Amino acid sequence: MLKAVCKLVASSFKDWFDCFLKLRGKKTTALIAVIMWMIWRCRNQKIFEDKDGVAKQVGEFAKAFLHEFWNIHNTKGTRRSIEYHKWVAPAEHLLKLNVDGAFSEAAAGVGVVVRNHLGQVEAILATRVTTALNAEHVECLAFLSALEFARDFGITHFLLEGDALNIVERINSNEPDLSLIGNIVHGIRSLLATFDFVKVNYVRRTNNVPAHIVSKMSLSLEGSRVWFVDFPKAVTDAALQDLT
Repeated sequence: MLKAVCKLVASSFKDWFDCFLKLRGKKTTALIAVIMWMIWRCRNQKIFEDKDGVAKQVGEFAKAFLHEFWNIHNTKGTRRSIEYHKWVAPAEHLLKLNVDGAFSEAAAGVGVVVRNHLGQVEAILATRVTTALNAEHVECLAFLSALEFARDFGITHFLLEGDALNIVERINSNEPDLSLIGNIVHGIRSLLATFDFVKVNYVRRTNNVPAHIVSKMSLSLEGSRVWFVDFPKAVTDAALQDLT
């Protein structure tokens, strides 16, 4: 039916394309626009940097990008009340692990900050990632790294927080994840089941500053580094700022 209507009113490809977009609605229009932008970006990377793109990644990135955009767009009416929320300390019997990923053309890495019910930093993990596909991939690896860290050091009751809404929703979903990072998401879900108590939450970037600082620090590392004492001052200062 759609093709028939467009064929009747279109005298050129441009007319047909305009008709198609109007009939399909704004979400399809947005998806096509992001895909075209990604194709243009991949073209430039091939011409100027000799980097080959993967067609499937273009579609996956476009869908993930728009998913995040629509979530923010649909909740913008409550943004003001969320904007001023502070970092919330966990209950006394819990720890809180904040995570973040950093991605650039040159490097990628993840940061994990462990804090107690007083807001004090108890441990930090910074890891350089050498196989990251994109920013979403790194954010997903940040959650996985935090869970592996908790397992290795016997942390069994904790809250896990990050500012990648799309990743948090995928982890908490019961639906199969068929994306390029689906195997990591399913690995995270399986690992979550091995702890006595863990809850995965989304927080705004402004409430995740210490982990963001650590993720940026990881970009200059060759591998991983863990702190249990003598924490970087920038991280402890940001953690103290959360409590003011």
